[in-house]
Amino acid sequence: MPIDSRTLPEETSALAATAAAMIDAALSGSGLSRDAYWAAVRKGYNTPYNDPPRTRPAPASASAPLTIVLAEPEATPPLPVAAMVPQALAEFHAV
Repeated sequence: MPIDSRTLPEETSALAATAAAMIDAALSGSGLSRDAYWAAVRKGYNTPYNDPPRTRPAPASASAPLTIVLAEPEATPPLPVAAMVPQALAEFHAV
């Protein structure tokens, strides 16, 4: 099967130089060297295949059940609703 490429062979060196310049520009602010960057890229690509299989931790042993004790709510004084209504109406009409 033929490979369909829209990149001309004459363009490859210019594209490679542009890509290298873009990578160098990105690395200049990060403090990484080109070798360290590519080592990280290789590790990222190879890590899923090279890591040993992960083992699940053993379940924790059952401990005594947790007991939650709720305190009685404090008695709140009744709200003076009868005193609040005339004040609210006065504020409403004042606006």
